[in-house]
Amino acid sequence: MKKLIKEEYGSSNLFDKLSLLTENQVSEIIKGLEWTTKNIPDAVLVGGTALVHYLSNSRDLTPDIDFLIPDMQRLKSKLDNENFLYRPLIGVNGNMGITVNDFNTDYLDVNSSGNAVINKLILKTNKIAKIAGHNVKIVIPELLAIMKIELGRDKDTKDGLSLITSGILNKEVYLKLVNGLKNYLSDYSSLLSYGEML
Repeated sequence: MKKLIKEEYGSSNLFDKLSLLTENQVSEIIKGLEWTTKNIPDAVLVGGTALVHYLSNSRDLTPDIDFLIPDMQRLKSKLDNENFLYRPLIGVNGNMGITVNDFNTDYLDVNSSGNAVINKLILKTNKIAKIAGHNVKIVIPELLAIMKIELGRDKDTKDGLSLITSGILNKEVYLKLVNGLKNYLSDYSSLLSYGEML
């Protein structure tokens, strides 16, 4: 297994949380990052790993990673060409994408997972994070907070509020995003009021 090197991470919190996982779990995560950044360069890291990257007092890291994918068929073709097995990822609203067990990675379909308008914005407004020595596209923290709260599950709402109260979000960017998404948000007024906490 590749040894974890702190300098290969833009987030000391993510490095610290990865250090708590087993060697096998870390190896799978790094394999998923490496394969994805090489083969699907427009994939954007979302979910718990992105949250842990941003928050120094975040919850524990789950031993998987989530990427938002713009073209599921292209991803499946690349996986098929390399003989990687995958299975459907089913959520409360049906098929959300696929899971690749070899990487312990979920690939979320931009059109099928959550709010498609937010997802497309995530693909357009991402930034670069250094993770395991790789430059990985990652959701911006303001949009991660909105996405998490919009998902509506207790743990996601808690994650979103943790980002909002963390002091790392840019209030102007957050409010601009919320107002731009007004017609596509299920709880616009709450998201707008959370902006006053920034």
